[in-house]
Amino acid sequence: MRARAAGRARRRSISSTAWPRSSIATRPRPWDETPPGCVRWPRRSKAWRPSCIDRVVKRCGVALLIVLAATMVPRAVTRTPSADGQFWDIQDTSAWSQDSGGIATGGAANPFNGFGYLKLQVRLANGATLARNQYLRGFGLAYDGSERFDSITPVLQSGIVVDRSIDAPRDTNYLRYVDSFTNVAAEARLVDVAWGGAAGAYEDGGRVAVATTSNGNRAIDPEDGFVTVMQNARGVDDPMRGPSGHGPSAHVLGSRTVGLLKKAGDMYADPFVDPWPGFDPAHIGYVFTLTIEPGRTVSLMMFVVKGLSETYDPRGGFPIPIRDGLVAPKHQPPFSQGTPAIPAAGAQIALVTETARRLLAEPDLRGLTPRQRAQIVNWRLPDRSAPSPFTVVEKTTPQLQDALASGATTSEDIVREYLRRLSTFDRNGTTLRSMLALNPHALGDARALDAERAAGRVRSPFHGIPVAFKDNIDVLGLPTTGGSLALVEHRPRRDSHMAAGMRRAGAIVLGKTNLDEFPFGDFGISSVGGTIGNAYDASLSTAGSSGGSATGVSRSFVAVAFGTDTCNSLSNPASFASLATIRTTRGLTSRAGVMPLNTFNDAVGPIAKSVRELALVLDQVAGVDPEDETTKEADQHVRGSFAASLDPAALKGARIGIVRQLFVGVTGEREAAATMETVVKELRAAGATVVDVTIADLDAQYRASRGSAPGSLKAAWTAYLSRGAGRGEKVLTIDDLLASGKLAPDSARRFDDALRPTPEGDDLRAATAKFYAGRESFRSLFVSAMDAQRLDALVYPANQARPHTHEGGLERYGGEPGTCEESAMTGLPQVTVPAGLLGGRYPFGISFLGRLWSDARVLSLAHAYEQATHHRRPPPDR
Repeated sequence: MRARAAGRARRRSISSTAWPRSSIATRPRPWDETPPGCVRWPRRSKAWRPSCIDRVVKRCGVALLIVLAATMVPRAVTRTPSADGQFWDIQDTSAWSQDSGGIATGGAANPFNGFGYLKLQVRLANGATLARNQYLRGFGLAYDGSERFDSITPVLQSGIVVDRSIDAPRDTNYLRYVDSFTNVAAEARLVDVAWGGAAGAYEDGGRVAVATTSNGNRAIDPEDGFVTVMQNARGVDDPMRGPSGHGPSAHVLGSRTVGLLKKAGDMYADPFVDPWPGFDPAHIGYVFTLTIEPGRTVSLMMFVVKGLSETYDPRGGFPIPIRDGLVAPKHQPPFSQGTPAIPAAGAQIALVTETARRLLAEPDLRGLTPRQRAQIVNWRLPDRSAPSPFTVVEKTTPQLQDALASGATTSEDIVREYLRRLSTFDRNGTTLRSMLALNPHALGDARALDAERAAGRVRSPFHGIPVAFKDNIDVLGLPTTGGSLALVEHRPRRDSHMAAGMRRAGAIVLGKTNLDEFPFGDFGISSVGGTIGNAYDASLSTAGSSGGSATGVSRSFVAVAFGTDTCNSLSNPASFASLATIRTTRGLTSRAGVMPLNTFNDAVGPIAKSVRELALVLDQVAGVDPEDETTKEADQHVRGSFAASLDPAALKGARIGIVRQLFVGVTGEREAAATMETVVKELRAAGATVVDVTIADLDAQYRASRGSAPGSLKAAWTAYLSRGAGRGEKVLTIDDLLASGKLAPDSARRFDDALRPTPEGDDLRAATAKFYAGRESFRSLFVSAMDAQRLDALVYPANQARPHTHEGGLERYGGEPGTCEESAMTGLPQVTVPAGLLGGRYPFGISFLGRLWSDARVLSLAHAYEQATHHRRPPPDR
């Protein structure tokens, strides 16, 4: 809803009919409910264990669930090969898995029965316990298809963010864990970490016994760098001599354990209280205590070495001493297809011990960044000089690129920090819900781009920079739900034009951002991800369907995010988040691979902390795209680099028109109008000539020109849903979406309207011509005003009031008071930049509107204002 100074309101619409608004805020909130038979996973997250995934998809479609669905394989765990011909089976995000990072068995020789997982205890410096004996899972461990497992959703527990990285080199029989602990609280934390699990299973294969340690004895001491255990099948007095019934293993704890390793506890019970051995001696928990100051990250690096059985050939099953039991054995019979290959007694125990000694002396550090190495505290490592402190908070793309070029950080480190921040603030704490899905390959992509940089190749200013896309923009490999339960399983067949361009530029796709459903709305509410919180106050509106993108960038969850705009959904969210954005000239950038809303108005654009970043994006994505006919003239109007044309002195001598009739919105608030007087002074101080502009009959012309081309929404959705489909491939239709029963009421009404009969033949041509003539007439109002006074641009508020709360604004007004038709209904370029704060707290922005194809000039004017004022104020980091 919009209003002129006289208080007359006009609504944003995609058709000539004003759509009735219906809140979905009153619907049952699936993200706050646990379906019957499901367990929340991870703790305080908005997702559930994959064992109930089908029920969750049907009822909930929650954001994190989509991330997991993108990585799921139809098995309980993920297997990766090891040098002994066996495998590691890791509890990752596979269906029915624990997502803990533990090793299920370690192969057919069964050296483990669930080992390598974590338990955590968090205390204050005064000894008060905040979390006791917490079993950690829900790391979002994503397998890169080769040797690495990465935490995409680090776990937050009592102010400590825990991130797991697992490396399983195919040419070895060991596994490396690097577990990082970041204190995001305001005071120091004492963190007790228990790492371990079951290196056997009671008497099955023989009871677990310590064969040796780095100190040469059989007692686990705080000074030990490694511990070798075997499964004492024959109860020998000297376990080093074997045989080990199932495979032996060595647990390499580090070369600097004194003061950190406190004891061995009972991992089956409470390892922080109960000593090892407990009832079952297989369950060993190595307990470390870390003191972590606020803002600091420390890491523990451990290795697990495994061996083969010394009593049976793992190509078959193992001998089972129990006979005539009530339950038939579930294991295959022992190998009998030839001569069994069984190592000599003690041979495998000696082998894993020797490997442990070698790792203790020369740990395998392959693939770790300098920052990761410097954070490891339980090893004496060569060249442990800590890199200079670096954070992604408030960094722009050029600043990140400078840090990458200088070696101050890596793309992998940047992605890890963004993921930690998402765990801290987006899924927990203030729970902003800006991100709907995360790319499980983000860290793997970052490592690949770091390797390219190391080899001397830098593709563009976005090389190795994380970006995100609103979840109505197709990104290959990730779902595009449009925020609707009806499309939680929708996987695009191709990248959108924007995503493809950014990939070519070397950007890392971090994930998809939350939005209004389809996105038919202004308040950031989706049935998949819930309500998006404003970056400055989670109880307030983000003021447009690209709110997830705006909140994500403003809170430093990602460097740049892409949104879409049919009217208001770029400018208002950016303005309310103290960010910059651009709606380009219609036809400068492609909409291919984007869910349509109004085929004339629809635009895709970046949201960033600076105008320079907007220009850098256009350098990568502007131009002709055969899939979008509106771009056919784009190349004729792209003259060199948009970024290179930015001039901080561009306002000097420029003529700027101020449109005062756009100062006050429907609520009648006048803070924006008062702030605009300051903007006028700032423009003049920067050297601009400022003149008042009045556009006659603006409301009447708006009403005559609004709406959409007849039949365009149905045609556009049909094209979108079939994009990239092969011959005979099943293609969704609007009818399918309506029949699903999963659409929000507003979405269902709009799709129903799209299916209404449209004119045909001459009537259709006449109606279409009338629509486009109306838009040309509306555009001429603004162009004529600029021509009459020889103006370079018009300026007006982006947001005309403070943001509403989530409680009432949607139902009362249907949208936030702001401007949008000036660009959306004309196709003229519009750049929005921060312009101060309302009430000293709530961000306010202004928009520069230029002539067709004057995008470079408008960007330069906005850049000059930004550089003269520096109005961007970061939100509170809490």
